[in-house]
Amino acid sequence: MGLIFLLIGMAIYFFMHNFGMAKKESSQADNSHILFWNVAQSQPLPTDIIIKHINANSPEIVALGEAFKVSKSDLDILKASFPGYEFKILYGTMLIAVKGSINDVVYEAEAEVYRLNYITATINKKQIRIVLVDIYASPLLNKEIPLNIIHDFIEMHEVDVLIGDFNTPYESVFFTEYKTNFNSFHPYSIGMTYTWPIPLPLIEIDQIWLSKRYQPLSLQKFSYKNSDHKLLIAEYK
Repeated sequence: MGLIFLLIGMAIYFFMHNFGMAKKESSQADNSHILFWNVAQSQPLPTDIIIKHINANSPEIVALGEAFKVSKSDLDILKASFPGYEFKILYGTMLIAVKGSINDVVYEAEAEVYRLNYITATINKKQIRIVLVDIYASPLLNKEIPLNIIHDFIEMHEVDVLIGDFNTPYESVFFTEYKTNFNSFHPYSIGMTYTWPIPLPLIEIDQIWLSKRYQPLSLQKFSYKNSDHKLLIAEYK
């Protein structure tokens, strides 16, 4: 009987913490969207999938991680498909696109610890501050080190949007301080919150955080054979 109650309790905990109950409602015209996908060094870049989701959601921000050796042809296809966006290949094997203009990019990194791009952009005639990160995946790395560095950075620069592959599960205590001034999309996930690895995701390492000036609405996740990470579509006000 004790084992049965333990299993029931574990099942309740699992569904409450790892299965989002947010409902996908009809998008309002003034809602904003973010597309994030760790493409896992997929070559060639799966531009057809990216184009499909940009057409479907018109995200103001498109961010790719592990975008290894994006070719001129890949970039030309994306630019031709979306002339209203500015695309930029970033250091640290990342790519950013905004529906507007990119004003400035600052890159910071520490070998085998983390990579960070700080992007200031103009979207809908307003300046927005974006940080795109990738934390080193080694289990030997104490994730408290890069997560504290990133937290201090986003607080100091009053960042609006934090996106990345943190290689750290959302449940980690190292995210506790993030929750003071930022909202995670974790509670707004539609369905299973896990993002990696495909085809059987076990942990939520790909995450999007917003300054509390914004209100998360929903987070959808899509699986493709091109990457072992899920593609994320976040909607917010």
